[in-house]
Amino acid sequence: MGTFSDSDPDFWDLGEEGGGKSTQRKRCRLKKSKGFPEFPINVPDNRNKENNAILPKINTKQDVKVPDNVKKKTRQEDEDGNLIDNCDIVVERNAGDGNGNKSENQDSTDGEESDNGNEFENNCQQKDQEEGRGSSSDSSKRTSLVSGSDLPQDSPKDTHLTDELPKSSKGSTSDSQWLVEEYLLPPQQKLKLALYRGRKLLAAKEADGAVREFIRAQALARIVHGDQHWRYCRCKVFLAQTYLYLKEYAPQGEAQAQEALETINVHLSTDLAPAKKPQVHHTLLWGYLISGEARIILGQLVGAQEALSLALYHTHVYSRMVSRWKKKLTPSLTMDRALDLQVKVLCAQATLYTKRRKYIKAREKLESSIKTIESGGTGVDDPGLVDPLQQLGQLLLNHSQTDEDSEAGLECLTRAVHITQVSNRPGSVAECEARRLLVEHQLRLRRMDTKEALRELHKLGLLYSRLHGEHSPKTLAIHSLTVQVLVQEEDYEQAIQHLKTRLKHCRDAYGDFSSQVCGVLRQLSRVHALSGDFSPAASALDQCLHAEISIYGSSSRRAQASRLRLQDMIIKLPLSLRMKMYRKHPELQNKPRFRNI
Repeated sequence: MGTFSDSDPDFWDLGEEGGGKSTQRKRCRLKKSKGFPEFPINVPDNRNKENNAILPKINTKQDVKVPDNVKKKTRQEDEDGNLIDNCDIVVERNAGDGNGNKSENQDSTDGEESDNGNEFENNCQQKDQEEGRGSSSDSSKRTSLVSGSDLPQDSPKDTHLTDELPKSSKGSTSDSQWLVEEYLLPPQQKLKLALYRGRKLLAAKEADGAVREFIRAQALARIVHGDQHWRYCRCKVFLAQTYLYLKEYAPQGEAQAQEALETINVHLSTDLAPAKKPQVHHTLLWGYLISGEARIILGQLVGAQEALSLALYHTHVYSRMVSRWKKKLTPSLTMDRALDLQVKVLCAQATLYTKRRKYIKAREKLESSIKTIESGGTGVDDPGLVDPLQQLGQLLLNHSQTDEDSEAGLECLTRAVHITQVSNRPGSVAECEARRLLVEHQLRLRRMDTKEALRELHKLGLLYSRLHGEHSPKTLAIHSLTVQVLVQEEDYEQAIQHLKTRLKHCRDAYGDFSSQVCGVLRQLSRVHALSGDFSPAASALDQCLHAEISIYGSSSRRAQASRLRLQDMIIKLPLSLRMKMYRKHPELQNKPRFRNI
């Protein structure tokens, strides 16, 4: 008689839910295998007697939870008369085997071996019956954990979850079931999942979610690899990147990048697999780049120059390795092109030269980066051209010496808008930023019609409110540009309405006592004064003075400046309002000096 083997499909059957056959299945002849020993069957002397009642019933197992669909199926088979008793199958196999006659003539040693073999067969059959009738969730869960896959088709299926929660038409599981599966993953798989989610949120510019995922990845990397491994430093660099570019926290970004760089430089001389060297240089590149840009923001220009020079060196090394290991790169490295990283370092160096007022060198760096992308990229409409074009346009417009420089700057900004419209979907964040920058400089140079500017600002206001929300600083900046255009056209009523709307949004977002609210109140007072209505102008300036005293103190410069403006404005008020304001602010009244006679 043959025994169970790994190749037998019935051996790995997981039941109806586990992807195998049904519970009451027709058994085929067992195959032989080298993995299990073959023993003769011990047939007792009274095998011809009717002892079916004495045989144990394997299928009558207590405390086994069977799903409802399996119960319905077995009940239907009982009614149709197609159900086969497992005990009869065992008796028929024992009776029909040809080795049964030979077992009577063997010695006592063969009898003991046959008893062991019979016991082994019964245990295997009982185990197979339990796997067929019992819960198949444990077996499928073990299979999923061994494979290490987190795809929907390999997800563990819990019996209680599948019975209670509804399934979709595609067979996908619910959110709570995904949480259970992620909880059961090993730390290494959790680390990969956290890094994937973090970089995805970083690309989508979701700051809070990216910070949360990278902090989780940093903790998992410490568990899996230790705090001296380059993968742990890589998680710190990603966290520094999120702090600097999304949260605009320059000190935190510089601290995280510096810690990662110090750890990698200490262990840089250790042996490393050739396939991992591009990832290490990629981590060093981003670390030095983030450290340099953060130091530029903090005003540490000498340290920024050293960091950016090292970043440029690792960029060249990384580019050579990428060209050599092009077909063996991991998906995390293919997200960043070596050309884009080189251009980013050149733009950072141009920013450093601009801070040092070396505008000619900054212009050379930006022009060389544009030529590099045009020659090595996808062409004149490469998305990597947007940042250097915008930076070059702002440099030429802010520090122009001739009219030709201004025209060249506007052409650069116009070209950046065209590239964002070609390479992105309509109304994208990159397109809105490019259009806002172009409109701002055109209004400053008086190169745009008023009606066209108001129409463009109205479209940008709708897009920004949809992308960032009504309370976002970027949306409020668009409202500020609209107010400036309306004031230039002397349309004070529309300007006052925009300022009141902006004041409401600022109070909802930042509170009554904030610098943003003070700025809007100051601007509202100015527009009321220009329209000739001094009563609401003095009221707005009074509210601004009260907020500035609460924020900065009564002796601060901003409060003193607001007092002087309010003192000049009170003189222009009617007598009743003037006396009311003097009673409220007695220090602003100019009283004559008392002279003794």
